[in-house]
Amino acid sequence: MSQDPLFSQYYSNSLYLNPAFAGTAQMARFTASYHNQFPTLGSTFVSYNAGYDMPVEILQGGIGLNVMNDVQGNGTMNRLSFDGMYTYSLVVNPKFTISGGLQASYVMRFLKTGDFVLPDGIDASTGIYTGPNEVISDQSASYPDFAVGFLGYTRSWYAGLAVHHLAKPNTSFSHSYREPLPRKYTVHAGIYIPIFEKRFGREAVRLNPNAVYIQQGSQRQVNLGLEAIRNGLFAGVWSRYNRNFGMASVTAVAGYQNEKFRFAYSYDFNLLKSWVNNLGMGAHELTFLYIFEYKSHRKSKYRAIKCPKI
Repeated sequence: MSQDPLFSQYYSNSLYLNPAFAGTAQMARFTASYHNQFPTLGSTFVSYNAGYDMPVEILQGGIGLNVMNDVQGNGTMNRLSFDGMYTYSLVVNPKFTISGGLQASYVMRFLKTGDFVLPDGIDASTGIYTGPNEVISDQSASYPDFAVGFLGYTRSWYAGLAVHHLAKPNTSFSHSYREPLPRKYTVHAGIYIPIFEKRFGREAVRLNPNAVYIQQGSQRQVNLGLEAIRNGLFAGVWSRYNRNFGMASVTAVAGYQNEKFRFAYSYDFNLLKSWVNNLGMGAHELTFLYIFEYKSHRKSKYRAIKCPKI
């Protein structure tokens, strides 16, 4: 059964997490991510993601574009998707905003057969490969896809829900059978907690606990994280719990952020493997975010609230 690629830094890939994030920063943003699963195997499982979103006052919300390329088996399997998003934002009061997002995607899948060895091409008595009994050519398939998301936030907390693959698109390379992609349900929430110095009354550090629940088909996982931010530097730990295996991985993340950009690196420690091989069976991830200056000329009863810097 097909599953979506997984990124470890969920909120650095906010458009991939939930289309309702498009335009919520009230400034234009560009994001880029690189994820390498099982690095000791080379570039066997690598995902690239890039997104751009901005507010559009005339639409009373924002728009976004996200591009994701998931490469498996050193290019044997390739999935390329283009996601367009529109978000409508409703300012309920000066402290609370609700956003609803729609996403339409076009997805292309490619299979390069290369030097595939088929079972019927191996001599049962000698074990020697004598060649396939059929010719397999490179395959490709494409399909439209749709998603919806909702987000509520203030300057200190945020919570949302997203449903991807609403129509369960057919991902099969064959015309003779269907391989529907299961819907993916995502529920997420987080909050910023300022910790002040008793002597001076200044903010010493901010804590940012988060929770992300993802369900797709029979796969379910709960992700819990806590990051600490001080003077632009941040570091934290996430834990991932799978339905059948309990705690499956621990992710360590660190980086720097200011008003213009954010850079972060994380590594997943796979707890389902022995600690001897753990460093090679985890995942590297690099993320980058850049914020462009944006000036609003609209006068309204309530000024739009920026979604917390996540």
